[in-house]
Amino acid sequence: MLQAQQKDKVLLTIADRPVYTSEFKRVYLKNIDLVKDDTQKDIDEYLDLFINYKLKLQEAIAVGLDQKESHKNELAGYKKQLAANYLTDTQATEALIKEAYDRSQARVNASHILIKVNKNAAPEDTLKAYQKIIDLRTKIINGANFKTIAKQFSEDPSAKRNNGDLGWFSAFRMVYPFEDAAFKTAVGEVTMPFRTQFGYHILKVNAKEKLEGEVTVAHIMVSKNDKRTFKEAEDKIKEIETQLAQGASFEALAKQFSDDRNTAVNGGKINRFGKGALNSVDFEKAAFSLKAKGEVSKPIRTTYGWHIIKLLEKHPLPSFESQKSELAKKVKRDSRSQLVTTSFINGLKKKYQIVSNTEAIKEFKEKTPETLLSGKKEMSKELLVEKEFLRIDKKQYTYKDFATFLQDRSLRRNRFKDINTLVAETFKIFERNKILEYYEAHLEDDNEEFAQVYNEYRDGLLLFDLMETQIWNKAKEDSLGLKQYFESHKTNYKEKESYEIIKVSSTDRVAIQEVKTLLSEGKNIEEIKTAINKENANKIIVTSEKISKDNAILPEGFKGEKGIVELIEDNSYYTLIKIEEVYKSRNKTLDEVKGKVLNDYQVKIEENWLKGLHKKYPVTIHKRVLKKIKKELQG
Repeated sequence: MLQAQQKDKVLLTIADRPVYTSEFKRVYLKNIDLVKDDTQKDIDEYLDLFINYKLKLQEAIAVGLDQKESHKNELAGYKKQLAANYLTDTQATEALIKEAYDRSQARVNASHILIKVNKNAAPEDTLKAYQKIIDLRTKIINGANFKTIAKQFSEDPSAKRNNGDLGWFSAFRMVYPFEDAAFKTAVGEVTMPFRTQFGYHILKVNAKEKLEGEVTVAHIMVSKNDKRTFKEAEDKIKEIETQLAQGASFEALAKQFSDDRNTAVNGGKINRFGKGALNSVDFEKAAFSLKAKGEVSKPIRTTYGWHIIKLLEKHPLPSFESQKSELAKKVKRDSRSQLVTTSFINGLKKKYQIVSNTEAIKEFKEKTPETLLSGKKEMSKELLVEKEFLRIDKKQYTYKDFATFLQDRSLRRNRFKDINTLVAETFKIFERNKILEYYEAHLEDDNEEFAQVYNEYRDGLLLFDLMETQIWNKAKEDSLGLKQYFESHKTNYKEKESYEIIKVSSTDRVAIQEVKTLLSEGKNIEEIKTAINKENANKIIVTSEKISKDNAILPEGFKGEKGIVELIEDNSYYTLIKIEEVYKSRNKTLDEVKGKVLNDYQVKIEENWLKGLHKKYPVTIHKRVLKKIKKELQG
């Protein structure tokens, strides 16, 4: 222990409280891949953020947020919930891992009906729920429509909206009993009732299919919106299709014309996805139908508008070996790990010093009243004593503890015909429960992963409460301060200069030059389109739009003057821009930008508040230790 403390150097102190290198390195390495701002990857920059984080926690405790009943209750509930995942912490069997892999290669489309029942409900309530769902299943088997029954009777709140339809899912998307029932049921069949923590379900499998891996595609989208009908969007996408056929660059067209501005800047590229990942079955179907890299689809219609899709890459399903390690982690975290609870208990028995009083068990067999078998809650006074019955490490359980447990179990499960069997079987359950309780109570000490997750959640709750009370609410309630902040920072909320433009694009430079000539002659756009796009050649695409001065399409040094005509070339694709109207920059009103102003005002309040925390809780950094950390983390 002393050696471990010597290795774990103190990196800094906050109000004389030490913060160790191990914590900083763990948090840095965990979060570094999530940080988008490269400056925050710098260790000095990240250390500043880390210190601010620790200062806030110090303040949260100082003002007593950790003593609030609401905080304690939420934290206790989370700890109980989190601990449940670790109570089955054991090595997953090869069969479970292989099953998970096989299921991850396919997906199921299913509908369900739920009748809620608490997992600790009384037997009569459980039976009532079971009988209700059996009756619903009988109606369906006898010809009733599953969707109609789901909408009318299912206690899943979403059933009123989706008729019980859950859509497509694969492994780990549902609780294990639900997943298991879905994958083991044939298409078109309805399961017998099965139970999860939510209650009783029946499930109908609508379809099954093997997955095809993932694809990376790019697309050009012409959206249907308030200003454009589906027919107008279709006409526009066909113009773009003609340009592609004439050799125009897909990427250049996407940048110019795609209404999906998030992908347009990257030539229309969408992050790789598998089936079921997008909110458009038609788009996915078209994307997965493309076979060869670089292949381009015909225009397709979705609820969003019209698209042309280009296949960039196909990604095959990963092999079992490449997924085995990750699947083992998922199985370990998943509810299916309960299948190996017995193995887990046996591991804990080896971990702890467990002493069972065999003479005590013998005494219980001799002195437990026979009337307990008939459900009467009576127990010999000789057994209701504070005498050691079981010990787990230093934790002691008494005769009285087991006697009370035995009474309760016998009343709930009166299935034994003799006292010996009752005592022996109940002892197994008692010992298992107490081992699990002991493990749960010592999770923070015994399981580093649990301690980290639990502490992160606790700190997150404290920080949220602190920021809400000290920053967010104060900013919202301080209308005068908000107004004053806005008045002194008006230049930050200016509307940039923008232009109403006519944009003409083509792969044909000669056609573009002809357009330029016609524009100089005073021809309007319709006259120009008629003249250039003879016999539906679609040599040019013409659009009118409003763009800001810093739009990426505009070249460096662009003169924002009404009537200016500019020719732009990008990858042998030509665009002519004419400015029809100029809108000068202006100061926006507070009402127009209130959300952004409020956010900036909160940032300002937080900056001033943090300065006060630095004064209140002096920070001392051990520079030699920091230098060593930098060497380790930066190689």
